[in-house]
Amino acid sequence: MVRRTTFVLQSSAAARAQAPVKRGLAWLVSHQDPASGTWFAASLNKQRDPASDAGKFMSDAATAYAVLALTKAQ
Repeated sequence: MVRRTTFVLQSSAAARAQAPVKRGLAWLVSHQDPASGTWFAASLNKQRDPASDAGKFMSDAATAYAVLALTKAQ
């Protein structure tokens, strides 16, 4: 959730979004898996096997939003 929220806040021109964006970017940097370069995510609605296609999709989507947010910050 932090990944998507950070990306959306970056798109806002509101000055009050600057502090949450900085915290979100710091969280992203500190939670990236150093071995794979991905960000893990789990479904809040259903317990899924992380090795299944649905489980992998969650982390793929999380990683995509994290990359978008970090790229936008540069």
